[in-house]
Amino acid sequence: MCGADEIVLFESTTFLVIANSEDKRAGKVAHGDSHRFEKISNIIKQFKLSCRKAQATFDGMMVQNSLFTSFFNLFTANTVIMIIVSDPAVEPEAIQLNIEGARAHFESLIPQTAS
Repeated sequence: MCGADEIVLFESTTFLVIANSEDKRAGKVAHGDSHRFEKISNIIKQFKLSCRKAQATFDGMMVQNSLFTSFFNLFTANTVIMIIVSDPAVEPEAIQLNIEGARAHFESLIPQTAS
């Protein structure tokens, strides 16, 4: 619904893929790299380690070029979401709003433990 070509959900500690979805209507060719999620996971883990060494916190990042915009954000308490959009008409701010809206919904699905 947000115009994404692909959405991937990672576990926030290990960065293992929990779920992924591609928009088949986009007419994109399937990715030929069967290890791409593992590579993405390793890149993000290294980036997080660099942030820790610099005593900086990691909440997310956006990478944009002429071909796509990619968002990588903390999503719920235990997940990180990656969204890839290739349509230049989709504004990055709209994707961020969609992430915020979806975050609230998914957090409400997580059982809260009483202290």
